[in-house]
Amino acid sequence: MNDNRWDETWHRLREWTNGQARSERLAAQILIHEGYTGLDPSHPLGGKDCKKDALCKKDSQTWVMAVYFPRGQKSFTEIRRKFLNDLIGVKADQADGLAFVTNQELSLSERKELKSIQDTAIDLFHLERITAILDNPKS
Repeated sequence: MNDNRWDETWHRLREWTNGQARSERLAAQILIHEGYTGLDPSHPLGGKDCKKDALCKKDSQTWVMAVYFPRGQKSFTEIRRKFLNDLIGVKADQADGLAFVTNQELSLSERKELKSIQDTAIDLFHLERITAILDNPKS
């Protein structure tokens, strides 16, 4: 008998129990998979990251990678608060955009709201998007 869930990736991401370091390393691999280059992590094992988990490039622009992987679904208010805090890193690092990688579900309207907060390029990697990436890797 096969006990594997068809939605195992989704559940493991949503109920994340692997800590910050592993979430930052997973997020880095997701961005590399999606065409980001020159990924330079800040301090995945702990330490002051100055409002960025990593810096990277895409289409000759500099991006800040920010990672938010709490256990379980959080309220949009909590997600928005973390997003706004991470958005500060874009200006602080004179970057062009924010790649926000999270294990949280975000509705279409919530995604639209986050993308419209500031005139900054935003690339949202939410639960459904990263599940699709991880379940169907490129060869």
